Amino acid sequence: MAYPANDTIAFEALAVAGTAVGFTEATVANATLAVGRVEGAQVRYRTDGTAPTASVGVIADPGDVITVSGYRDIKSIRFIRTGASATLATEFIN
Repeated sequence: MAYPANDTIAFEALAVAGTAVGFTEATVANATLAVGRVEGAQVRYRTDGTAPTASVGVIADPGDVITVSGYRDIKSIRFIRTGASATLATEFIN
């Protein structure tokens, strides 16, 4: 389906686990921008295709907004929690 430019096309509440996870493939199709808010607990992330660990990666605290631009980075970003359960509430824009 074709969407107008800068239209929100999907939402995902990504459960961030103790092993690295990325966005659901079908959810990110056609997205060029992802904007998510960290909820519940601190997470770490990497956009270079390498999985973060609980001690290596960019830190994001609860309430922080993570913006990912570009389809390749949206597909390759991975997240891991550093402690308690975390969620990344994310909207995808084309």
